[in-house]
Amino acid sequence: MSGLATVVLAGALGFWSAAGAAEFHFVVQDLGEKRAVWVPQEVLIHRSTEMQDGLVFVLENPTDRTHAFAAYGLFEEVMGAGGEVSTKPLRVNVTSEDRVRVQISTAQFERGQAEAGSEEEAYPFFCPLHKGDAHLGGTIHVLP
Repeated sequence: MSGLATVVLAGALGFWSAAGAAEFHFVVQDLGEKRAVWVPQEVLIHRSTEMQDGLVFVLENPTDRTHAFAAYGLFEEVMGAGGEVSTKPLRVNVTSEDRVRVQISTAQFERGQAEAGSEEEAYPFFCPLHKGDAHLGGTIHVLP
């Protein structure tokens, strides 16, 4: 009987564990006087496989100044006070020595999948706080 209880408990814990959202890590690096870059600068995300269980960006800032991560056309999912989920354009401040996890909305890809068919979509990202500096941007490519 105790063996059965162990199997049931292990199965329940597996069921309650966090969803297997695809995670993409970005780290900002200072490259000298007023120059920085989020790396990697090119990211490929496959709509058919990596977006099935959600999409999370992990943003890390090991530098001594605050940076931001913004991507035109992508949206962050935000939990409201009443538990409702809303979206807002993706722009996240990451303070010095901090790491931030951001839930990315995949709704636009689910809607657009039938329309886009087999087309690649590209979303530029950069640091909007330092765009006057030589902050090098990158691109997120979403593939079918």
